[in-house]
Amino acid sequence: MSKAGAITGPRKQVLGSVFLTVFLDLVGFGMFIPVIPLVARTFGATDAEAVSVASLYSIGTLMAVALLGRLSDKIGRRKIIVATVAISTVAQICTGLAQSYVVLLAARFLAGWASGNIAVAQACISDVTSPQERGRSMALIGIAFGLGFSLGPALGALVSLLVPASSALMGIAVAAATLNLFNLLVVARRLPETHPKFVQSPLAEILRDLKGPSEAAAETGKRSWWQDFQKLLSDKAFRVVLLLGFLQVFGFIGVEAILSLMLQDAFHITEPRWQYMAFMFIGIVLVLVNGGVSRPLLGKIGEVRTLNMGQLLLSLSMIGLPLVAPSHTMLYVLLAILATGSALSNPSIASLTSRLAPSSMQGFALGTAQTLGSLARIVGPAVFGGLYQALHGPRSLYISAVLMLLGWLVAFFGLRKTQATFSAENQAASH
Repeated sequence: MSKAGAITGPRKQVLGSVFLTVFLDLVGFGMFIPVIPLVARTFGATDAEAVSVASLYSIGTLMAVALLGRLSDKIGRRKIIVATVAISTVAQICTGLAQSYVVLLAARFLAGWASGNIAVAQACISDVTSPQERGRSMALIGIAFGLGFSLGPALGALVSLLVPASSALMGIAVAAATLNLFNLLVVARRLPETHPKFVQSPLAEILRDLKGPSEAAAETGKRSWWQDFQKLLSDKAFRVVLLLGFLQVFGFIGVEAILSLMLQDAFHITEPRWQYMAFMFIGIVLVLVNGGVSRPLLGKIGEVRTLNMGQLLLSLSMIGLPLVAPSHTMLYVLLAILATGSALSNPSIASLTSRLAPSSMQGFALGTAQTLGSLARIVGPAVFGGLYQALHGPRSLYISAVLMLLGWLVAFFGLRKTQATFSAENQAASH
């Protein structure tokens, strides 16, 4: 492998720091996932209102991702990540202090705004990887997500067992904030700047080798936000990928938003510790598939085919979950299929977004994709919470399944040329 393609020391430091940042962010997030709808219920919220707490979280993310992504193109990645980790720490404490539904909404909004750094984290990976290795490197985000998603609920369950029931939310908040403080210290010390405009030796020489003179020259141009947006949307394939990203999140949120309610109502899993176990199981499968399947599969068959497989598995799991209740065995089988589909789809979409965007617009492109994902997360919980309430149970997941099947059709027919182009590029790079 060439010098540009090798994962050298400085690049390993970047990838490791980004991995740790996303991992610890998701641990803190995962600690709250199962308990937030149930806490909202104790504040007098209806099922729709309890699920819609996630919508406020996503509104915060929506307001942040494109702004933070573009801002990182202007001032660098490192400053943005450090600042948002600090804000996330404050948001965790505010969540623990919540004594009403309104305060809970405000705290989760602030946490969602801080989570907009995911686009900047993806941009860091894009900065230090070649197009051919980007999909496998983006899978690191998926691995960090899965680890955080699995460990977070487990830690949340442990904390809830060690503290009085009345103090469980505050105990989880303190634990999550402590992890965020550790994250802040590590990022401040270990994460170097990766943006080509601001990067310093020895990473600068490696990035010049990766990007080449023409791309480096293109990065010196100055465009307005609207001009950047128009440039991105001028590519038909990029428009298709944005649509797929939206459908992916909107469909998956149908499971994520109502899972804790479905476990309680349809599968009769009422104890918090067992609800945490279901979320932890999803996270473990995400880790295993991202680490052992997604990365080699992306390198072997490419992003488009991997995405198609993931969306099909997501559809099947969403059709099956309402049908197998109240069987706990089949619940875990379907959750494994669900997690596998997500682990195949998410890095594929992130890699496609990055590869289709100009190198000078990586932060903005990934931020735009995350903005649409956040929009889906705003609408999704409210829609599926309402559907769950109206349809009296998990049959609302059939809507998710239809959306996943629609995404599969769009990807299958809309990205054929992109698949052929990337396959040719990968073959050329391997010789």
